[in-house]
Amino acid sequence: MGPLDQTFELPDRCSVRDLVDAVAGSRFLQFSSTHTTLISRISGKEVATVFSPYMEPRCDTVFAVPPETVVRSIAVDNTVDFGFERG
Repeated sequence: MGPLDQTFELPDRCSVRDLVDAVAGSRFLQFSSTHTTLISRISGKEVATVFSPYMEPRCDTVFAVPPETVVRSIAVDNTVDFGFERG
């Protein structure tokens, strides 16, 4: 199975937090018992680490950039990826 794609319509002044919350809240992200952490990148730049909502104890999103950063200021090619880290 290849990568999954989804399109999200967001306001021009959308923050990284707004984007990550929208994607995570949509339940689009797929986690498993062995894949519990996803790294979010905007135009190749790491912006956040998102954890499975089923993990115990629960972990909040960890931002690699200030969460209020406007997405358009770093989205050179309008691409956002969520991927598992390969060990």
